[in-house]
Amino acid sequence: MARKKINHALHIKSHTQGSSNEISFSVLDAAREARDAAERGGSRGAEAGGVSLFTLGRGKKPRPTPEKEQHIVLPEGTPRLPARATSAPRSAAVVPRDRTPLRYIPFVVGICVVIALALTIGQTFFQMRSYQSDLRGGLSAQITQINRADEVLIPFDTLVMSQYETAHFTKTTANQDVSMLDQLTETYRGLVGDIAPVYSELKEAIGEVEAVQPSLSDNSDKEAAHQALVAAQSRLSMLDTGVAIVDEALMATEAYEAARQGWNDIIAADAAVREATALLQDMTEDNVHASIDKTNTALTLLNRAADSFSMAQDSYPGLDLGVFDQYVAKRIESQQAALSADQAYLDRNKELLSQENERYNTLEQEAADLAQGLGDDPDVVVVSFYHAAIAEDVEFYEAERLKAGNADTFLRNYLGSDAQ
Repeated sequence: MARKKINHALHIKSHTQGSSNEISFSVLDAAREARDAAERGGSRGAEAGGVSLFTLGRGKKPRPTPEKEQHIVLPEGTPRLPARATSAPRSAAVVPRDRTPLRYIPFVVGICVVIALALTIGQTFFQMRSYQSDLRGGLSAQITQINRADEVLIPFDTLVMSQYETAHFTKTTANQDVSMLDQLTETYRGLVGDIAPVYSELKEAIGEVEAVQPSLSDNSDKEAAHQALVAAQSRLSMLDTGVAIVDEALMATEAYEAARQGWNDIIAADAAVREATALLQDMTEDNVHASIDKTNTALTLLNRAADSFSMAQDSYPGLDLGVFDQYVAKRIESQQAALSADQAYLDRNKELLSQENERYNTLEQEAADLAQGLGDDPDVVVVSFYHAAIAEDVEFYEAERLKAGNADTFLRNYLGSDAQ
């Protein structure tokens, strides 16, 4: 009976797709194969001493996974799982990395590089601006130093310019109580002590500006440095040339006063000679003695005039008052003849009186002829010689003065804009 049941149970219909028998045998086959696989796996695990990657539940056998050749026949109406459903658990176990952040790394690095470059450039630019600002500050300080020289240069300039005014000597001699030479010497002495320090300061300023100039980058600053050099150098030139003009003026002034004094003595001597001659209109012994006194006065004045002309020429090398020397010498000689004639009259020596009178008249005529060629007065000759001597210096001084003024105008505008 039992055998009959078994045989009946083993009888399988050939076309039973989806029947309960087909499902049952498929399940049994899968269970058997899973068991055999578990036993093989267990024996290998035991031999290897490893731990199973998956732990099964207690009292439950795992569902066998059909091999490639096996198929699970599902009853009709049962939905089919996707072909790769069995691999889903393994796929779910492996979590893929999110590579999205990696794409931002070059962008971030680029931004960092740009920021670093910007910071470097900004720092370099700041340093350059700071450096240029320091240079500009040094330049401004030197310009101020150059302008400070005007405390001495302006009164010096006034003195120099007054020395070559056309009417300078005439206006100065209006005050006869004070010597021109003394006035000029005193004024010049009050300035000359400050000229040397100012000269050194200007030279130092030029050196400082020349050191700064090549490093300046702004065109306005470069031009300011150039104009500062022009201003300083022009002032140095004004000091050099101005000192030369004043030195020439000192010599000319001394010569002028001496020549003027000599000429005044000649005029006074001529007046004394005229008085002496007038006294002899009445040839009395008293008149002759009075005439002799006047003649001696004339000789004193003439000799002093000769000394004055010599002094003028000695104090001012190159000045030629020779024609006046000749004239004075001739007048002195004629007055000596007059004295001899007067003394001969007193001595009642008619022959000597006649000879000395004739000699006197001849010498006076020669002196008159020399007087025709004197031309200007000796003091005027000195002034003409002086102006000719300083002509080039005056022209150069005026040019440098103009250059300094133009440079100062630019620098005032520069300092004003720089302050703003």
